[in-house]
Amino acid sequence: MGDRFPGIEWYCDSCDEYLNNQAGFDDHKYIWQCTECGYKNSISSANIFEVED
Repeated sequence: MGDRFPGIEWYCDSCDEYLNNQAGFDDHKYIWQCTECGYKNSISSANIFEVED
């Protein structure tokens, strides 16, 4: 099964750690607990923001 949100890079809302590379990360899960700080991040389309250059 592929990514639910292909091409999206996820970062922890608390410590800004990159989530995509954390062991077991799966964007099909609606909540991901950061392995660095333990914060529970919401993984949903509502949390995807367009970054301006």
